[in-house]
Formats: sequence, structure tokens, C-alpha cells
Amino acid sequence: MPTLNPVIVPAKALKGGRHKIRISIAHNGETRYIVTDILIDSAKEFKNGAIVKRPDAAMLNAKLRGLLIKYQKDIDEMSYIEGLTCSELIYQLKTSKSGANCTLQAIYEEYLTYSRIKPSSAKLYAMVWRQISGHIKPTSLVKNVNHITVIGLDKYFRDRKLAPTTLRFYMSFFASLINYAKKCGYVQFRVDPFFGYKPPEPEVRQCWLEVDEIKRIRDLNITDSNTALCRDLFMLSYYLGGINIVDLLDINFNKHRTSIKYVRTKTETRPKINKAVEFVMPEEALSIISRLKGPEGRIKVMRRKNSYQVTGFLTYYLPRIAKAANIDRVLYYSARKSFSQHAFNLGVSTSVIDYILGHRVDKGGSSLYAYISVTPQMATEAIRLVLDNLK
Repeated sequence: MPTLNPVIVPAKALKGGRHKIRISIAHNGETRYIVTDILIDSAKEFKNGAIVKRPDAAMLNAKLRGLLIKYQKDIDEMSYIEGLTCSELIYQLKTSKSGANCTLQAIYEEYLTYSRIKPSSAKLYAMVWRQISGHIKPTSLVKNVNHITVIGLDKYFRDRKLAPTTLRFYMSFFASLINYAKKCGYVQFRVDPFFGYKPPEPEVRQCWLEVDEIKRIRDLNITDSNTALCRDLFMLSYYLGGINIVDLLDINFNKHRTSIKYVRTKTETRPKINKAVEFVMPEEALSIISRLKGPEGRIKVMRRKNSYQVTGFLTYYLPRIAKAANIDRVLYYSARKSFSQHAFNLGVSTSVIDYILGHRVDKGGSSLYAYISVTPQMATEAIRLVLDNLK
């Protein structure tokens, strides 16, 4: 159960030595503060959790007790409190949001604010929210979401011909918002809106290419600048061990001039061994990076500002590359899939391949990972082995 105490924070003293009384809240191993509008002239006017040596001390203490009683009452009414972080709890206490008039837009904004989400992921979620908002009004009340809402959203995305994997991701994000509202106590459903709903099965992406096919893509004589750019991005992913587009666009190559170290976006919030991917970049990659990076050090793809727009660009031009190289199908993911398959065929250990791909390795998984450690040098040598096989 959270503990509440009135305090002053010496480091937060105002001009002239004045202080605002704060209420400290300790919860789940963290301590955060709610700033009140109760102001004292110096630290000497506060002792043992009470205001002293002031003519209006009794009145201010009564006001302070009122706040403590209110917050404690709100906490006592929260059946879901253990599931909240301290920051989330304070937000609940400060906003006192009522489930009766809580909108989907409010839940979305709060979810992004108080969940531990990387800025690049937040941009992706913002794009997904715009897609969801194309069918469901953001001002809709959370309490009105039901199974028909879920089925209707699914049909809306299917009618727009979204790929099964994309549709599954969009619906999962909407489910996360609803679950967050339930967790925070904003809404209670007699029947879960997602009960009985089955998202489409993800596509089986058996899309790796033969070494000769990768070479044909690399060696294409392309005159169209957009198609050439698409080919360069594809090959750059292959040269960098199958890096995904979100992580590629996030790297500052002015800071990473010869080697890179990054945490794969898909697994950034999950505990794992060998969490960061690190290796020396091969010359093949450096050559492309020098052409594509902007002054700020990041890869520039025309005027496209985020990974979603760049993915659209790749989706449009990769079929042209496939046709020119006489290959049935080429996806951006083919670079990642092909690199891992080629590395495996050349005898690179699966632990090194996992490391390069940034795959999540649970501490509770294979006991082997508790004893071994893949090094950046091992990853660098493995990448070099794969690229030398293209010559």
C-alpha cells in the first residue's frame, strides 16, 4: 500500500528560500511527489510533517490534512493499485479521471505519456492511432467500446486490404489501450470487448533469397534514382546483419562512424542477455551510408520523415527491383531473412546469428545463455564471412 507524507525538498527551494509543500508518495519501490499550492517562507516553518511558526499554521495544516485525506481515500478505492507504477498512481490522483466520461483520445495520450515507450516507437503508435481514428471517433467513450466495436474495426482494416501482420499489429495496439483503461480502473466491462476475437494469423514469411539473387540485386544497373535508393536501403540492411528499417533510420552515423551499437526496437523494453547489438561496419555498408546520410548523421530517404513513410516507399519500389533481377518476390524483410539463412549455411553459430539479429534471449530460457557471451568481434567476423561469400 502506498505511503503518503507531507515534505519539503531542499533542492527545490524557490527564490528567497521559500518552499512549496509537497506530498511524497512511496509505491512499488519508487517515490514521487505531488506539489501543492501551500507556500511557506522558509524551511524553518516546516517540522515533522507539519507547518509551524506561522500565524496561519492551523489553517494551512487543515488544508494539508484535507489533501492527504482526499488522496488516501482515492487510493483506498483503487482495486487495481498494485498494477500501477508510482508515476501512474500520481497521475491518477492528480487527474481523478472518471470512467464515465473517459474518452479513447484521453486514454491514448495517457498511455503514451506514462508507458515506457521509445520516441521512435511513439511515432509509430501515433501513426497507428491515426489509422484507428479513421474508423472510431477519438471522442468516443471507453465505456461504450464493445465486441461490435472490435469486429467493426477489424472489418475496416480488412476492407482496406491491410496485410495480416499489419492488421494484427493495429488491433493489438487498440487492445493495449483498452487493457490500460481497465488496469487504471477507468472502465469495467461485463464482457471483455476482445472476448472471442481472433486476429488474422501472421504471414509466414519464407522470403529468403539465394546468394546469387542477392548478388543480382546488388549488381543491377538502375537508372531511376528512387529505385536505386530502394536497392541501396535493401543492401544496407543485408550488409548490417539484417537491421530493420526503424533501427536503421534511428542511428546517428556521425556518432557511429566505423561501428554501431544499438538495441533492437522490437525488444528494447524486454529483459534479455546480449541486449545491445554491436559490430564493426563493413566497407560495403560504409560506402552506402556515406551517400545516404544527411548532415545530422541519419539516413535520409527523400522527404519521408518516419519509418512508416519509408516502409511505404520500399513497398512501392521493391517489386520493380524483383522484376529487374528476375526474382519472384522481394521484401525489405528478405534482406534480414537472407542474411540469417546465409550465415547459418556458412556455419555461423545460432547464438552469434541471434546476437546480430538482436533477438531476445530470456534469462529464463536456455541455460546455455547463462554461461556464454557473444562478443562484437564475433559478430563482425560473422558478417564479414557472409559478405565475402557474395564475391
